[in-house]
Amino acid sequence: MLGLPQTTEVKKIIPKRDLYSKFELNTAEQKEFDAAIRQITIVNEISLRTIPALQKQEQEKAVFVLAVQLKQEGCAERLLQRLCRLIDQRLLLALCYEDKLQMALYFDNRILLNEFMPVAEQKVNLQGTSLNDIWEHLALQVAKLTPCAGLTPASVIANAGRRAETEAQIAVLTKKMFAEKQARKKLTLREAINKLKKELEDLQ
Repeated sequence: MLGLPQTTEVKKIIPKRDLYSKFELNTAEQKEFDAAIRQITIVNEISLRTIPALQKQEQEKAVFVLAVQLKQEGCAERLLQRLCRLIDQRLLLALCYEDKLQMALYFDNRILLNEFMPVAEQKVNLQGTSLNDIWEHLALQVAKLTPCAGLTPASVIANAGRRAETEAQIAVLTKKMFAEKQARKKLTLREAINKLKKELEDLQ
């Protein structure tokens, strides 16, 4: 799956009942999982065991690819976030619905997603000499971000998140400004928008 090396391939179904029992999910949480997810299977393990050429570093974790069979196209981000928190590993989720696949990854306390595409078109490359390198570059690929000289992948992703938040703030304030009747309030909003635009330029 995802064009990963054959040495990383595994197949281990994770029964949903085991998750419910181990993490003591209540009835409402179980129903939410059942409504969205049909089956969860570990399909790849990216580790020192499966890729011995990687450099060993302290406090590094393997990366597991989970094929998550969905009951409909799309899954709530809060549900994906909860799944990633329950399974305390580095997870790359392959969200499968019919003949399409969407990748999701929980990085720096936020879910990164790409769009649903035909399964054959969803590929990732393993970049780097350690598991930490591979993990950060997988996050970049899922978020469709380009590495930037002088910045770590984590910084590139963080900047992208701040840009998205700032752009959303600008959109809200701009709508509010055009609806405002009082000249003084309109000017205050314009000044706030210009300040945010300057912050946005600094993040480029």
